[in-house]
Amino acid sequence: MLYAKVDDKGVIIDVATSQSDEFKLLVAPNDPTVARILEKKFTSSHASTQKILESSDSDMMRILEDLVDLLTEKRLIQFTELPLAAQKKLLGRKWVREVHSGNDEGLMIDHYPIGGDDEDALI
Repeated sequence: MLYAKVDDKGVIIDVATSQSDEFKLLVAPNDPTVARILEKKFTSSHASTQKILESSDSDMMRILEDLVDLLTEKRLIQFTELPLAAQKKLLGRKWVREVHSGNDEGLMIDHYPIGGDDEDALI
C-alpha cells in the first residue's frame, strides 16, 4: 500500500509505504504522479528492489493468511489439503495474531477422552 503526502492544493508531493500524519491519502502505484515520484526515489536513492520486496513481505503474508481463511470458510479448499508445514506455520501465526489482539479464546480446543464421562460434551 502506498500513502501520499499532498500540498495545500491537494497535489501529491511525496509517497511512503506506511500511513502517518503526513502521508494520509491511499494512492495507487500506477497513478502517473505516484509513478513519477517512485521512479525518482528509486533512481536517486539507488533503492534495491530486494529491500522493497522485504518491506512488503509482512503485508503480503497477512493477505495470504486472510485468503486461506476465506477459501477455507467458503469450502473452496480444505485446510488439511495444504502441506503440513504450511498448516503449522499458518496455525502458529494465527495463534500469535489472536494472542497479540488479546483474543486467544477462539483458538482454544478442549480435548475430551472418547468413551469417558465427558463423551456427552461432544454432542
